[in-house]
Amino acid sequence: MEKEKNKEEEALKRAYECCQKAHEAWIKGNTLDAISLYEEALEIFQNLGKLTEMANVLEKLGDIYQLRQKFDKALRAYKACLDICENFEDEISTSIIAEKIVFAYKELGEYEKMIPYLHRILEIAERYRDPHRAGRALAGLGDAYLSTGKKEAAKEAYQLALKIFKGMGAIEQTKILEEHLQRLEKE
Repeated sequence: MEKEKNKEEEALKRAYECCQKAHEAWIKGNTLDAISLYEEALEIFQNLGKLTEMANVLEKLGDIYQLRQKFDKALRAYKACLDICENFEDEISTSIIAEKIVFAYKELGEYEKMIPYLHRILEIAERYRDPHRAGRALAGLGDAYLSTGKKEAAKEAYQLALKIFKGMGAIEQTKILEEHLQRLEKE
């Protein structure tokens, strides 16, 4: 039993060392080394059933892939991370990861796939009374609906976002949304 515990502690120590080295490699711009080290750490955490650590590593991997514009790989990492966050009922982390997924789909031009994630972000924003996140989610929904040809739904989402941003006194977002709505009215 003691031997097994020591083996687990050594594995954990190795995984944390990999994470530290990966972070250092990433800072230096050595993204391939960072990916390799994070993947090694992920495998160890997975074997040990360390879900929180897995989620953290998956997010880092997603971020690196996103920066390298490897959006399909970023999405795989983020979605695995999102599953862990949802299982732990960590809604704040869920919202943050969902925003990263939305960004990746937007970069891929897959607007329809953004919609369920934007709705999840909006749901969480409403529960936590986070008007800025709610406004961003609604503006994102407006963009997604507009890109998929649903002009009325886009208009409605933009109007709700505008109401939120006006209420917050967010001048820049208000101006952008007013311009979007004016263009929609002209079409």
